[in-house]
Amino acid sequence: MIFRTDGAMSLLRTFKITSKSADSNEISHFALQRTSYAMKIHHIAALSIVIVLTAFSSANAQTAPSATAQLTAEWSSKVWAAASGGDWEVVDSLLGEVPEGKDETLTSFRTQLSSYRDHRTAETTAATASRDEAISEMNKQFKENNILQAMQSAVKAQTLSKSLDEIMYNEDVQTVLAISQREIDELCTDGNILTAQTLLYYLRTFYEGTSRRDLFEKWSDKLEKVALQVSLLRQYAPAHLHELTVERAQLLGDEPPEPYSEQASDNWKERIEDIDKRMLVRSLNTAVQEHIDEIGWGELIKGGLEAVRKFGDIPVIQESFKSAANPELQQRWIDSVDEELASSEDYLAHIPGKRVLSQILSRLLEVNELAMQLPEGMIFREFGDGAMSKLDKYSAIIWPDEYRRFQQQTEGSFVGVGIVIRENSKGEVKVVNPIEGSPAYYGGVQPDDVIIAVNGKSASGWSLNDAVDRITGPRGTGVTMTIRRHNIPEPIDIMLTRDYIKLHSVQGWWKNGLDDEGLPEWDWFVDKEHKIGYVKLTGFSEESYADMLSAIRKMQEGGQPNGLILDLRYNPGGLLPTARQISNLFVSSGTIVSGEAANGEELFRMSARPNRAYLADWPVVILINQGSASASEIVAGCVQAHNAGIIVGQRSWGKGSVQTVHQISNESNVKLTTQFYRLPSSDGGKTPGRLVHKRRGSTDWGVVPDVEVKMSPDQITQSNELRQKADMILIGNESGDRPDINDLLTKGLDPQLETALLLLRANSLSKMISDHRRAQLD
Repeated sequence: MIFRTDGAMSLLRTFKITSKSADSNEISHFALQRTSYAMKIHHIAALSIVIVLTAFSSANAQTAPSATAQLTAEWSSKVWAAASGGDWEVVDSLLGEVPEGKDETLTSFRTQLSSYRDHRTAETTAATASRDEAISEMNKQFKENNILQAMQSAVKAQTLSKSLDEIMYNEDVQTVLAISQREIDELCTDGNILTAQTLLYYLRTFYEGTSRRDLFEKWSDKLEKVALQVSLLRQYAPAHLHELTVERAQLLGDEPPEPYSEQASDNWKERIEDIDKRMLVRSLNTAVQEHIDEIGWGELIKGGLEAVRKFGDIPVIQESFKSAANPELQQRWIDSVDEELASSEDYLAHIPGKRVLSQILSRLLEVNELAMQLPEGMIFREFGDGAMSKLDKYSAIIWPDEYRRFQQQTEGSFVGVGIVIRENSKGEVKVVNPIEGSPAYYGGVQPDDVIIAVNGKSASGWSLNDAVDRITGPRGTGVTMTIRRHNIPEPIDIMLTRDYIKLHSVQGWWKNGLDDEGLPEWDWFVDKEHKIGYVKLTGFSEESYADMLSAIRKMQEGGQPNGLILDLRYNPGGLLPTARQISNLFVSSGTIVSGEAANGEELFRMSARPNRAYLADWPVVILINQGSASASEIVAGCVQAHNAGIIVGQRSWGKGSVQTVHQISNESNVKLTTQFYRLPSSDGGKTPGRLVHKRRGSTDWGVVPDVEVKMSPDQITQSNELRQKADMILIGNESGDRPDINDLLTKGLDPQLETALLLLRANSLSKMISDHRRAQLD
């Protein structure tokens, strides 16, 4: 049985629609190799850290602190305590009372503080101007009857406001919201469900995080239903979906996608291959027995029937199945499914659920032969996915076509070409970046390349999972990717050999270059003057802990750091044991995390080991945002509960559940949520720790930062793009120009990072003054 905690990517407030569908992820990592290091490495790392700490303590004791250092130490402690307690007003007040003194350390800090304040003032002015501009653009687009762009601008204006509720009752905004709701109904009636999905995405995003939680859930439910229809079109009516994609691109003013390829018409065959009735029945039976919500057969059967009923409502699937175009046969199918929906509860009152399901499936197959004559595997798959939709979004059947990819994710045996991809606004598969040292990296794949074919088969209509399945494969085998590159008129064929891939989850501040194996060499200090380290953790793999210790050793080579920024933003999670190890670095005793059943019964408890708390004495600031999920929330929440550091940023995603994987057949699994995890108590056990999982109707979820710092849409876009370009060293262009990573700070592009650095600089002042005085004496 496999335990995992990794969560989905955060649904951020972005304003360029990415055509998310039910079966696509924002970013898919094609390959990752997880390798375990021997415990001997951990002990060596621990020993080196202890030696440095001891040496530093002895040296510091030899020099008596000056009066300035003493006053500064008291001031620094007050700043740190106020920030840790979440009282930014006190912090702000203290920042106006920086101790007097001519020491160059204090002079430097005052300069940095002045720059920080200038950035915040400019940020506020820019946000107000951008908000007003967005409202004006909303009104302009609305008058021109461009409701998609109007809603897009409304969400942007809302995000730039002081609070999400601030403009919700603005008269013009209310008008746009009302028209959008009517437009959605009309689009669904006309069959233009792709544009309806986009509009629903904006509408749901608008209400997310507001006081109108009821409307957020209403539009979330509607979006899920429409997303299911879009998924059916993607699989069984790709030509029609392409037409809708072109139409939506015109409405949004985007460039149209690549022309439709007939090769996409039979993609559905791989999706349903090797699926049988026994696989479906066993999967749902396991769900009834094991899922944390103890859901009954009635709900699962209802969800399955509602899903397959849609076959009769979507005649455009005649692209793949000719009988689906016959209105009489469509109605026969719908009537039969409706009859099963009406009678299933009566059957369940007298017959075990497993047998009821088997009988319903048999009757559906009989009707199918007299109606639309759909493939049996198609009925089983859509019934199963519909049934599982009644559970939480992290539970799912792992079908045969998904099995190999899932095994790679859980076992760590990642083989591929080494690229990170996403879906662009046209629904195409776009390369985010090649992974350094990978076949794609050495083969010349570049960021923003668009994959238009793999081994001669068109990628038109592919989901990201489709692309993953076709690009990955056995080690040593070849694959040819055909890509479209900006400013190059003809497509380019790139032939690559698949290999094991390591995805580097531990990253530093600035990439100095690459070693002989193409692996990155990092500068681990965001501020060399104040000796403040920086680690960006992008996931929790088996290698992350050892790589983290290696980064700490590198930092200590230049002397003991005065603090550490651990950046967990956009980290979706990973392995629970790794989350425990990383948490234990900062916490020397007590609970790290516990797990419990729905009734509150404790199922496991993980405690800190004192001899593993190598960084317990380090000042640490952890950065989180809406993309921080699962294992990231365990680390941030544990550190916060034990008062072992300060959490800065925005509320995390809220994925506090544990999934167990149950084997159904040789080529299928079912993944089920079976536990929730609870963070440690923050008051020594007087009250229970928090459950971070975001459940329907919940108003309290995730990790709430001690210091909340928002980022504007422009700041998010600019900072992410700068970071990506600064980290990318292309083969053959190793000395090419890259943006200066320090622009994130000097230009105020990343206020969350800038705030974290300010707090650590303030905390390090007294030690810096003492070090400076000791250097003068020497």
